[in-house]
Amino acid sequence: MPRRVIYAALERKLKRAYKDRLAALGPAPKGVFWRNESTQIARFDALLHLVATVTPVANPMLGDVGCGYGAMLDFIQKTPRYQNFHYIGIDINRAMINSCKQKFPDQKHLFLVGKHPPSPVDFCVFSGTFNLCHTTDTSLWHEYMFANLQQCWQRSRYGLVLNLLCGPKTEIKNQIFYAERQTFIATASRMFGPTHARSTPHVAGDVTFLIAKP
Repeated sequence: MPRRVIYAALERKLKRAYKDRLAALGPAPKGVFWRNESTQIARFDALLHLVATVTPVANPMLGDVGCGYGAMLDFIQKTPRYQNFHYIGIDINRAMINSCKQKFPDQKHLFLVGKHPPSPVDFCVFSGTFNLCHTTDTSLWHEYMFANLQQCWQRSRYGLVLNLLCGPKTEIKNQIFYAERQTFIATASRMFGPTHARSTPHVAGDVTFLIAKP
């Protein structure tokens, strides 16, 4: 069976899960399967701090891939040290994008349905994008994740920044994907280039990765 067919089936399950969750719990951290707002914000801060540290431009353009209900833009707008960032939010889930447009009625143009930015950005960022997987096949999910990273790599001027839950081995538990830190680094380094990792402050088991273009 072609990979695109398998990937499309995965995405249908994901879109249904997130649509149902959003309908049940609304545009809130638990509405996108986050434990609470504090861990959501800690992940945003870790990603954006890393971008701020390595960016070669004064006002970097971010592509927030898997933007959910737009919480990262809200955080950027409320946090002075990140207000120089430009933003576009992308999600495969139309219900999520519609929620973003309702939340930011004057900035509807910043959100669109898709898997990657429509045009080049400085950095693509992924906050929890690959946590919920709706499969038990770790190899398939690993492959799907890197296929999506590859598409975004081609549209990023300076690199990718993402966070993943990590554990002692690559595994899926209760439909949540856990990466093995060194395995992810080895694969990303082989496919893209030098990959750096640091534990996400204040979020147990979470790791923030930077894959930077030379």
